[in-house]
Amino acid sequence: MRNYLVVTIILLLGFCFQLQATDNSRPNIIFILADDLGAGDLHCTGHPYAKSPNLDKLAEKGIRFERSYMAGAWCAPSRFGIMSGQYPAREFDETHNLRADEPSVTKVLKDAGYNTAHIGKWHLTERKNQTVSPKDFGIDSYFISNGPDWGETWTKKQRDDEFLRAKSTDYFVDKAIDFIKENNSQKLPKPFYMNLWVYPTHSYIHPTPEQLKVYEGLKVDYRDFSPHQQEFLKLVAKHGDIDKSMQAYCADITAMDKALGHLFDYLKKEGLDKNTLIVFTSDNGPGPLTPQTKDGSIAKRYKEMPDLLNSVGSAKIYKERKISLHDGGIRTPFIVYWPENTPQGIVDTHSVIHGTDWLPTVAAICNAKLPDGKYDGMDVTSAFQGKELNRDKAVYWSQGHSIASLKDNWKCVINEDGEFQLYDIVKDPSELQNLKSDFPAVASVMERDLRNWHKEVKKK
Repeated sequence: MRNYLVVTIILLLGFCFQLQATDNSRPNIIFILADDLGAGDLHCTGHPYAKSPNLDKLAEKGIRFERSYMAGAWCAPSRFGIMSGQYPAREFDETHNLRADEPSVTKVLKDAGYNTAHIGKWHLTERKNQTVSPKDFGIDSYFISNGPDWGETWTKKQRDDEFLRAKSTDYFVDKAIDFIKENNSQKLPKPFYMNLWVYPTHSYIHPTPEQLKVYEGLKVDYRDFSPHQQEFLKLVAKHGDIDKSMQAYCADITAMDKALGHLFDYLKKEGLDKNTLIVFTSDNGPGPLTPQTKDGSIAKRYKEMPDLLNSVGSAKIYKERKISLHDGGIRTPFIVYWPENTPQGIVDTHSVIHGTDWLPTVAAICNAKLPDGKYDGMDVTSAFQGKELNRDKAVYWSQGHSIASLKDNWKCVINEDGEFQLYDIVKDPSELQNLKSDFPAVASVMERDLRNWHKEVKKK
């Protein structure tokens, strides 16, 4: 009997050791999502003024993707695509609700043995009659804003702070570090997954005086920006001080970068950085909303709410902005840092990354089983590892009455009034030349496939 107990104890210890070794072999994951940060808003993505040293360093030690697209042209559908791996057109465009009875990133990883957290913006369950909680989405720990009343969120004192939004990233990072500390204080720490969804650079932008000091005296030279961006900046300048607007916007970026640097330093100090996959991206292109610039209503909003003037983000060389299905609305920065897996200092200009790819990719990386369901994205782990990625099928978008698709170098857009546009997005990333008449065969196939896709996803 005594020998039996000894053998049993040894086997149990071996099992615990094996479990710990297995957990240690799976990376921790932090998915950082900025809000309305344009493709050209970081120093490493070409902004002429913004200082972002911590994110620049992350890119230098990892890989940065130039052809990264979100699943939507504004906050909520993009977040849905990330969490569910599905096109928002399937259901979310109409319901604005992430369903708790369907697979999500946090639920899949929770089931795979991860400790999960969501800190920051939510914006995924708009209908107030939804009786769900974060636990229904597999979220163990949370501090959530822009969502239902799920308990811990801003206090009244914090809400009354004039600079709450400007200091919010610092607060979110503190919460993130608390979660990591608590997880690692366990005898057998689990690997962790965290959504860290921050506010910058969503309007209204109102930096603290200290944050503004970094950009004191900054003057805007329109020639520092692409023709697309010059056009928008000149529109802003008609209604206010373009220099102060740019100073405030850049201050917002740098404050976010500084707070994230605190998180990166903590991971390094604790020796966690080597086994942590960090992704940084944004939910869509820069604000304000494109239709408001076209119909002139933005001028009225600027007059009523001057802080909107600070939404002077850069979509780089890409056409239009948030809400648009042109690249300025859906193309975003995308940085992957994954030591010993991701090559350092690579800028991938070939691989197309789509927001719906996140769920299947993270499941593959974490050896997590994907439940039965509809997944529109694909596993892009090979791209994260610096290998060439070739998609064998098109990716799609919907926004209002507009739809778009991308296949290889061809992108097509059917806008609100039904006009079909075709672009060679590799040769013409600014979408200046509509090639539908030059390549009628390509245009015909692309339009047919796009319309068929839209009909298919709308079937109930």
